[in-house]
Amino acid sequence: MGGRRRLLAAAAGLAVSGAALWLTLRGKDTGAVLEAIRAVDLRHLGAYLAVLLAIHLVRTVRWGLLLAPAARVPFPRLNAVAAVGFMALVLLPFRLGEFARPVLVAEPGRLRASTALSSIVAERAGDGIVMGLVLVAVLLGVPDSAPGVAVLRTAGLAASLVFLGLVAFLAVAHGNRELAVRVAARAAGLLSRRAGERVSDALDRFLRGLELVKGRGQVAGFLALTAIFWGLNAFGIGLLARGFGFALGPMEATAVLGALVVAAMIPAGPGMVGTFQGGVLLGLALFLPKDVLATRGTAYANVLWGAQIGQQVALGAAFLFSRHVRLDALVAAVRAPAIRD
Repeated sequence: MGGRRRLLAAAAGLAVSGAALWLTLRGKDTGAVLEAIRAVDLRHLGAYLAVLLAIHLVRTVRWGLLLAPAARVPFPRLNAVAAVGFMALVLLPFRLGEFARPVLVAEPGRLRASTALSSIVAERAGDGIVMGLVLVAVLLGVPDSAPGVAVLRTAGLAASLVFLGLVAFLAVAHGNRELAVRVAARAAGLLSRRAGERVSDALDRFLRGLELVKGRGQVAGFLALTAIFWGLNAFGIGLLARGFGFALGPMEATAVLGALVVAAMIPAGPGMVGTFQGGVLLGLALFLPKDVLATRGTAYANVLWGAQIGQQVALGAAFLFSRHVRLDALVAAVRAPAIRD
């Protein structure tokens, strides 16, 4: 039954990606798009790949900061696990790869997988709140007549509220852990006794793992690294755009990044094919003329996607057989994405 569910999930993800990719290419002159791809300034592409490497390092250091209260993971191990985890994230549908990092970094008696999963949730919540609010702020400077601006404003605000709600729920549940576990057990127990036991056990372990962000210094460090992480992403987006002959200032690049983040929340197939390009084009449509969007803009969206996915897969493959990565744990996480201590 589990295999059938995974097959259906994969098929649904591929269907979403296929539909999104078709929408991004519908009515486009594919010959002109391919010509624009071939004409890209390779100096800007090379510089963008260097920025992607810096983004990976900042993201890895930030994750280590979140894990530090539970266990200080040596950077070589942390880097290898992060590289393979991010590769799994882009290759598996429906973001199932999120389970790879917690499983791979866990160490019996030292760092629990549920605690590591809590660090991923804290990371995602921080990113969602920051980028949602930044997107709303940036779009206030975009004319109301710009195509898609209302949708993006609503999506940015909704994302911020959802993640703020998640943080509030976890804070309340953590402060009332026993009550939260009992309520979850009763709710899941309506399905079956086994489901109630599994849900209550998983929630209890997860809430115990939320003892992560402690002290003003760690919070300040996390926020600083988050700002650097997203700043580098926006800078890279503007940098690569110059390789296609159009300019994106800080505001425009941040708006494109925000649209991409919103699109990444849509469950899709491996590599976010289609939804990634669609998000980039939605952001570019706010600033580029239609003729440029249909050719160089579409080419840019696909090269941006290829650079990001290619870099993450290449880094993950380079560390896949590292002594810091347990392949048996990775295979187990892929076959049955669940966190067990």
